[in-house]
Amino acid sequence: MKYPFYAAMICLSLISCGNNDNTIDDPKPIDKEMYQFEFKSYAVKGTTLYTGSFGSKSNPDETYLSQYWNLYQEPSWKKINLDLKNKTIRLISETSSTDFTYSFTIVNDSVLIKENNNKPAYIGDFKKGNSSFTLKRTYRYIKKVPRNDHDALLITKSAHFGTTQYENIFGNIFTTPSEMIKSGDQVLWTNIEYSYQEL
Repeated sequence: MKYPFYAAMICLSLISCGNNDNTIDDPKPIDKEMYQFEFKSYAVKGTTLYTGSFGSKSNPDETYLSQYWNLYQEPSWKKINLDLKNKTIRLISETSSTDFTYSFTIVNDSVLIKENNNKPAYIGDFKKGNSSFTLKRTYRYIKKVPRNDHDALLITKSAHFGTTQYENIFGNIFTTPSEMIKSGDQVLWTNIEYSYQEL
């Protein structure tokens, strides 16, 4: 008589364990939607200079840049807010009224913003794994000396998001370096990366 009783108790305990309604699934971690970054450091990623009268190419070191840009070592924006839910990126100056907000898309790690012409522009890289952001800036200087008496001296100096390469600086003022026929002609650009870490 004892054995059927024990067998019944074992069956009941197995059924009870099998129908445990108190199981808790491991919750998945919720993806973060807002990141706040602060500027930490900069790195010059290449400087290229073409000079007339033969369009000679050189790669000057970083000290050369201070002749053209005094403040290239510090970005215009000390902080960056990246809102993944609303797909907006806000660049925050903290010292002036040059704060900007853009809508963006992310392709792999690359962040593309929509500027005035609504054409996507590459602004930098967002690394979710280590909560970092790299802002890409490029500085350009072009000088075209007058070709004859009625020409004016032309100088352009600008800063843009992204990077500059040979293909996207030649084609406007100078189509190729061979058009740099005057000794004062210059085409200079540098690409700088500003590194930000999460606050």
